[in-house]
Amino acid sequence: MYLLKFTIKPTAAMTFRILPSSILNIATYPFVPPTTLSGFLRRLAMMSVGMEIPETSINKDDPPFYTLPRRYIALGAYPSAKALRTVHKTYRKGMREFNHYTFSRLYVEQDKANFQLHTWEYFIAEELTGYIVSKSLQGLEHFKKLEGYGCKLGKEGFAVVEKVSQAIQLRRETVAANPSTIVPMEALLQNGQFVGGCDIYNLYRYKWSDNSDTTSAEEGFLDEKRSLVEGFIPFITAYYPKKVNSAPTIDYFTDGETYIPVFLISLLQGEVYV
Repeated sequence: MYLLKFTIKPTAAMTFRILPSSILNIATYPFVPPTTLSGFLRRLAMMSVGMEIPETSINKDDPPFYTLPRRYIALGAYPSAKALRTVHKTYRKGMREFNHYTFSRLYVEQDKANFQLHTWEYFIAEELTGYIVSKSLQGLEHFKKLEGYGCKLGKEGFAVVEKVSQAIQLRRETVAANPSTIVPMEALLQNGQFVGGCDIYNLYRYKWSDNSDTTSAEEGFLDEKRSLVEGFIPFITAYYPKKVNSAPTIDYFTDGETYIPVFLISLLQGEVYV
């Protein structure tokens, strides 16, 4: 297994909306979900070869997906070890426009008042570290060309890829370690791990089409081809925002510094965990 690490610089506060959620309380994940990172990097790849960012407005009959090919497994992006990070909650209450004058009238028509009633969370991070793994080195060289590119990231926010590492070869070990990414709860429960020091979230992974595997390293990556994704499948995950003394003992792919749960890779690929 081979790993690429991405140094990502957000340009402003971000929101990665937790679903399902309240309509009035917009909460955010304190990290970039795997599917969000996948779509972000796919768009940068298209930009790197002179293409426009694809239009992905809502289409209930045939929604388009633009993701990394299945061979490149996006594991999400997380606040770098010593970087500033926080979640800020604010209020979007009152009128939507600065030139609003309806509220000062003696008679207010309810359907024209256009009030906002939200509370909104913003994830603020000085720097993020993103992870991509692949079973093969083929095609990984293209990611180096994404340095300096940026675009919208998540529901709110923008970010730029500052640096892409060289490919790092990983070995498989069963060891107690602080995971570098999220950990599916199933991996912890199957191994009888005590779940402590982590936050629990609902997340979603891609439901890949049966013919989503491709032989070309560029197909569905450096072209305008839509990704062969049929929808999303929910799963529950643990996230360790800080190092814990009782780190989970599970199967990892590691280089001795970065620890990627084997179960997470299998789950995102839609494969049977072994």
